[in-house]
Amino acid sequence: MKLRRSLVSAALVAAVVSPAVLSAAPAFAESAPAAQTRSGNGSIAELERAAADAAKAYTAAVANEAKVRAEASAFLDNPQPYLGKYQEAKAAAAKAAAAKDAANREAAEASRAYGSATEEDLPKARERMLKAVDAANAAIAAHEKAKADVTAAGNALDDARVEAFRRIHTADQATKAAAAAKAAADKALADARAAAEKPVEQPVEEPAEQPAAVTPVSDTTTNKSTTATRTTTTTKSTSATTTQATTGSATELAETGSNPATPYLALGSGLAISLGAAALYVSRRKPATRSTS
Repeated sequence: MKLRRSLVSAALVAAVVSPAVLSAAPAFAESAPAAQTRSGNGSIAELERAAADAAKAYTAAVANEAKVRAEASAFLDNPQPYLGKYQEAKAAAAKAAAAKDAANREAAEASRAYGSATEEDLPKARERMLKAVDAANAAIAAHEKAKADVTAAGNALDDARVEAFRRIHTADQATKAAAAAKAAADKALADARAAAEKPVEQPVEEPAEQPAAVTPVSDTTTNKSTTATRTTTTTKSTSATTTQATTGSATELAETGSNPATPYLALGSGLAISLGAAALYVSRRKPATRSTS
C-alpha cells in the first residue's frame, strides 16, 4: 500500500513539474537590443585638427596665388630676359639682311664689270666677281642664321609667357582645391558636433514572458486523498469534469497569449490525478473484498 502511494505521488510530481520547467525555460531567452553608437570626443578632436590643417592649407594657397599672380603680371609686362634676347636677335637679323643686300649688289656689279671688262682688266674683273659672289653667299647664310635666331628667341618669349599664365592657372586651381577641402573639413566637423549634441534614443525593452505556473506538490497530494474517498462513478465524473475544465482553460490561455505549453501541462496534471485516484481505489478495494469473504 505505501509503495503504491509513493509511486503515485512520484508520477504526479513528474507529470506536473517536468512540463512546467520545460515550458518556462524559453521564457527567459531574450536578445539584447543593439546599442547605438555616436561620435566620441576623440573623433571630434581629430576632425577639429583636420579642419585647422585645411584652414592653414587654404591660407597658404591664397598667399601663394597672390604671389604667383604678382610675379607673372610683372613678367608679362616686361618679359626679361626673353624679350631682350628677342630684340637683339631681330636687330642682328636686320643687320644680316642689310649685309646680304649689299653683298648681292656687289656681286651683281662685279658680274656686270666682268662682262664688260677688256682683255687687260679681265683678270681683275674676274677676281672681283668671285669675291663678291662668295661674300653674297656668306651674307645670305648669315641672314638665314639671324632669322633662325629671331624665331628661337620669339618661341622662347612665347613659351615664357605661356608658362606665366600656366603658373597663374595652377595657383588658382590649388586655391580652389584648398577651399573645397576646407569646406569639406568644416562640414564634417559641424556634422559630428551636431550628431554629438543629439540625444541617444534608448531602446524600448519589451516585458519578459512570465513562466507557466507550477502546481505545488501539496495541492496534488490533497486532490489525491480527496479523490480516493469517492466511489468509482464519482472518480470518472470528476476526471471528465477536470478534462473539460483543462480544455477550456487551454483555449482561454491561448487567446490571452499565455505560454503554449500550458494546455499540455494541465492535461498531464489531470491525467496524472485520475491515474492516482484509480490506483488508490484499487488498493483499498482489495482489503475490503478480503474482509467480506
